[in-house]
Amino acid sequence: MDGSDGVAGRSYAAWLVDEVFPGYGSREAVVHGGRRMTYAELAEAIRRLAAGFRSVGLGPGTTVALASGNRPEAVCVPFAAHLVGARFLPMPMDRGPAEYASITENAPADVLIMDDRIPEAGAQAVTSAFSGARLWSLGPGGPAPDILDVARRAGPAPGQGWADASQVETVLCSGGTTGLTKCILHRHRMYRTILAHPFLPEPVRLLVTSQIAHVGGLYALTSLAQGSTLTLLDRFTPEAVIEALTNEPITAMMLMPPMLYRLLDHPALAGVDCSRLRRVMYGASPITPDRLRQALDRFGPVLWQLYAQTEAFGLTALSSADHVVDGGRLLRSVGRSFPDMETGVRDDQGRPLPPGEVGEICARGPRVMEGYLNQPEATAAAFHPDGWLRTGDLGYQDEEGYVFLMDRRNDVIITGEGGSTIYSPLVENALTTHPAVRAAAVIPVPHPFYGQAVHAVVVTAPGARVELDELRKCVLAELERPVYLPASFEFVDALPLTPIGKVDKTALRAPHWAGHQGLLHGDTTARAESGG
Repeated sequence: MDGSDGVAGRSYAAWLVDEVFPGYGSREAVVHGGRRMTYAELAEAIRRLAAGFRSVGLGPGTTVALASGNRPEAVCVPFAAHLVGARFLPMPMDRGPAEYASITENAPADVLIMDDRIPEAGAQAVTSAFSGARLWSLGPGGPAPDILDVARRAGPAPGQGWADASQVETVLCSGGTTGLTKCILHRHRMYRTILAHPFLPEPVRLLVTSQIAHVGGLYALTSLAQGSTLTLLDRFTPEAVIEALTNEPITAMMLMPPMLYRLLDHPALAGVDCSRLRRVMYGASPITPDRLRQALDRFGPVLWQLYAQTEAFGLTALSSADHVVDGGRLLRSVGRSFPDMETGVRDDQGRPLPPGEVGEICARGPRVMEGYLNQPEATAAAFHPDGWLRTGDLGYQDEEGYVFLMDRRNDVIITGEGGSTIYSPLVENALTTHPAVRAAAVIPVPHPFYGQAVHAVVVTAPGARVELDELRKCVLAELERPVYLPASFEFVDALPLTPIGKVDKTALRAPHWAGHQGLLHGDTTARAESGG
């Protein structure tokens, strides 16, 4: 299975819609609330939408932007756009005006399709940013004509004359934790390879907890190719997941680590039968070994970690079997490379480093982006001259090829008399060994002499009181060196998350760094001026 079934020039979308989906017939493809769409209905809906797109002038050289929550129609849009040769630009519907505006600078759209359920503030933000695009509603309740009505009137398009593989383009937007929105261009080779090496190699009933107009959409694509059933949640809450596990025969789900933590902490999970689950996937942000052990105890040996970036959709995986090797020896690892990818560790000059030595994780292969759209300088900076992608993640690789992440380059803390390098996940892991700590985020805060100091933001169990000395003992027990001890602590009810579910360290840092930006990200040139 390579995304075109061996027919030269045929796109993954044409192959799926014309051959694969109809073959699954009456099997359920998408479940959302009370709606249940079969594969035959899905194929027809995509063809009708493609015919509607053509009737309003969309085709090669045009861009279709989608701002939508999770719903069956949102599943159809990327397939229909690629069938007619339009570029697809998915966006979560809860971004702010500045982020939408930065997207349109590099990726303007000809058509903006907006979920008719989008809140008014979000609708204003996205429509003002895409003011040059023709506006359509996804559903009858929006402020613009309903594109689904156009599709119904256009009728189902025949399975011929579709755009070929060379015209398949998707632009994915990233940058929620860095402040800089990047428009990442992927072409057909990415679709072809993730279909050839799917995340879920057999049919499952997949609970989709993330936004379909982001990473969740690509998981959905590979799952549909296998004949899976997607159960879409409008948004993640522990209660919604528990309800779905109770009422639907869910066999797989994907959760960001903060979501997994909240689910594990919910008392109602104890009464849920999780024996049907064959895979619980997680990724996109650090996770602590103690929480992984808790998840293994609750769900069994079905955990599967994906290490990926929007720039490279699938770098390494830690299999379910890897999670239980030698009593959990590999729980701090993100696994080994996908069969079609190469990963390695390099220094700042791009030279390969030996096993065990910390450097930047680099990768190459067909899952890697073409580049940042209309950002040639950023694209050049993202690659070494020999074509290896610079992920911005620091870590090392062991003798067996397992990758161990230490930190994001921009999250590393430089502090202490000798300018020690502090990798925040190490301190976070140590803090969460305390039985009352449910989550922790470690960030740099300004220090008048050292430039940066370690600050811990901690979430405890409801009603629990934790003494700071207990937390310090946890850090010393794990890491031994006093330089890892947080200089300050902050207790919160929940950590802020980005729209896709990662811990938002930019938001956590912001109140501490107003007026002190010169000391952030390892720049300690202001030490002498600060009175140190």
